Amino acid sequence: MFWFGNKPDLLKNTRIVVSSEHDLVVIKVGNIRWKIPYEQAFQLSQFIRFRAKEAKARAGDSSRHWSVIGQLHDANYGPDHTRING
Repeated sequence: MFWFGNKPDLLKNTRIVVSSEHDLVVIKVGNIRWKIPYEQAFQLSQFIRFRAKEAKARAGDSSRHWSVIGQLHDANYGPDHTRING
């Protein structure tokens, strides 16, 4: 695809939120919201991870470690769980 003049802003700062409701995973990107079963959410996460690693390699980044981009507390315990450190 060719663009003449100004290119569209493909990398907008967009808020991405992932949460859970009962046995569903809720993914919200901007104003769009998806509710999917956790099995499909897991498959989607593996697909994204694989493609991200592929893109990283094509970009010539040979570092081995990924940075942490989120907290997994809700995924492990659920949003209504309060963890007590003892």
